[in-house]
Amino acid sequence: MTSRRGARRAAAAVVAAVVAAAVALGLLPGPVRAADDPLVAVQRLLDTRVAAVGSGDKTAFMGTVDPQAPASFKDAQARLFDGLHSLPLAVYALEARTRDSGDLSPRGAGTFLPETRQRMRFKDYDATDALDSLWLTYVQRAGRWYVAADDDLGPLGLDTARGLWDFGPVSAQPTAHFLLLSHPAQADRARALGALAEKAVAVLSQRWPQPWPGRIPLVLPGSIDELAAIIQSTVDLTKFVAFVSYGSNRDEGWTPTAPRIYIQDRNLSGYSDRFQTETLVHELDHAAVAPISGPFVPAWVHEGVAEWVASGNPVSKRSNRVSDRSDHSHLPRDYSFTTGSQGSIVHSYSASKAAVSVLAGAKGTAAPAAFVKDLGQVRVAAGSVDYQVDAALRRSLGLGLADLESLWGG
Repeated sequence: MTSRRGARRAAAAVVAAVVAAAVALGLLPGPVRAADDPLVAVQRLLDTRVAAVGSGDKTAFMGTVDPQAPASFKDAQARLFDGLHSLPLAVYALEARTRDSGDLSPRGAGTFLPETRQRMRFKDYDATDALDSLWLTYVQRAGRWYVAADDDLGPLGLDTARGLWDFGPVSAQPTAHFLLLSHPAQADRARALGALAEKAVAVLSQRWPQPWPGRIPLVLPGSIDELAAIIQSTVDLTKFVAFVSYGSNRDEGWTPTAPRIYIQDRNLSGYSDRFQTETLVHELDHAAVAPISGPFVPAWVHEGVAEWVASGNPVSKRSNRVSDRSDHSHLPRDYSFTTGSQGSIVHSYSASKAAVSVLAGAKGTAAPAAFVKDLGQVRVAAGSVDYQVDAALRRSLGLGLADLESLWGG
């Protein structure tokens, strides 16, 4: 299953571009960068935190935390430092930004709450950066700025991104294709998953024609609650076994960020090695699709292609089985992969795989990858998802969405 964060903000991007151009032409004043500008001061604070993580200076890191913050927050920040410092980081950076959000602080004078953009890349295993938003509240005391909280915007649905490292030290075990990240207590299970994942890579290489980086972090959270916090889940995770999560860098035209595989091991560990390997093939296909994906690729394409690859690229001329269809005429909508009973969710996966099998039967086994690549190149454009899916099908394969649904629907 894929989990993609972020909403389309094309209009906001246009406004930002117009403002930037006006500033450049001198029609509007540029942003203030005086010594007392909180954005400048907070950025210095963040630079101190980044340097402390790199050097292993926990005292310096904790010196950026509000001395008046609750003990629970200080303890969480100490765990965060221990976790971050245990990671094999090639890139780690923090940036205070008001471009998209402004100052959202609900606490009044002497506080500041911009978006804090976290940029992270694991050495040898990420081809691009992972980007996350941290909603940190900064307070000024006696002329100094500190980090005071990270959950003030939770009631608004803006949750600070979490990683496995937020919960303490991380065990990082490299394999040929995976960086296995777990807590030390789960290191043996992570190693076993890595062996299965290496088998899954070999299978994927025979079934997926598009190039991809070939290396990816595989994360084994210590519990379902940890997983829910990490992927900011709003669905019942007891119905699932694994996820791939990545986002989009809106500053660079919706460029996909670095993907990660997450394991819901309370479920996955209960199955046979064969099922676990097939599941990892499914997730690896999501990771392989990530570099060529875009905001108009719907869930039925993501999940249908991944199921089709995991099950051996089956080919079908026509699907006549009602059980393959979420309704009698249209392919499953995004919500049907996360809401409803477990049976209805499985039904959506099956229907999507059947549609991709029909597509392969009509246009050849290279057709699904060609279609995904064409559709993924559409980043900012007018029209609904269905409109863009129809256009991509016609461009790449010569048939429309209605044609595909007719073949699939029987």
